[in-house]
Amino acid sequence: MKTPPPIALLAELTYRCPLACPYCSNPIEMARQEAELDTATWARVFDEAGKIGVLQLHLSGGEPASRRDLADLVAAARDAGLYTNLITSGIGLSERRLTELDAAGLDHIQLSLQGTTPEMADEIGGYKGGFARKMQVAEWIGAIGFPLTLNAVLHRRNLHQLPRALEMAEEMGARRIEVATV
Repeated sequence: MKTPPPIALLAELTYRCPLACPYCSNPIEMARQEAELDTATWARVFDEAGKIGVLQLHLSGGEPASRRDLADLVAAARDAGLYTNLITSGIGLSERRLTELDAAGLDHIQLSLQGTTPEMADEIGGYKGGFARKMQVAEWIGAIGFPLTLNAVLHRRNLHQLPRALEMAEEMGARRIEVATV
C-alpha cells in the first residue's frame, strides 16, 4: 500500500521573533545561531512540495515577518500552486507590507493573541505595545480582505480570558479560531 503524499507543509522560515513568550519553542539562543535558508532554496522546496502533492503551505517561525523576502517567498509558493497561510504575531507587518503580501498571492493569515488586554498580552509576549500593534494589524487584515484565523494562546494566567477571545474573533471577522493551550 502506497503512502499518500502530505497535504500540508509547515515551513519554519526563521527562529527570529520580536516577542519573548515564555512557552515558545524557538529559544533566543537558536535565533542567534540560526543559518536561515535563502529565498532560492525555499522556492525550490515549495516547488518540490507542490510537485509531490502538497496543497497547503503554512509560513511560520519564529516570526516570519522578520524575513525581508517574505513577499518573494509567498510569490514562490503561489508559483508552486500552494495555498499559503501566514502564521504571525503581527509584529513586523505594516499596511503596505500586507498589501505586498496580498499582491504576491497570500491566501490566509493566522494572527496570534497572547491575551485579550494590553497588560496581559504585552506582559506574556514581552513586547510593550504588542497588543495595540496586533489590533491595528487585525484591522488592516480585515480591510484588505484576508481570511483570518485568530490563534488564542491560553495558559493558566489567561485562561479566564477565553470568552473575550471568542468575542474578539467575532469582532475581527475571523473565519476560524484556534485555541492553543500551552
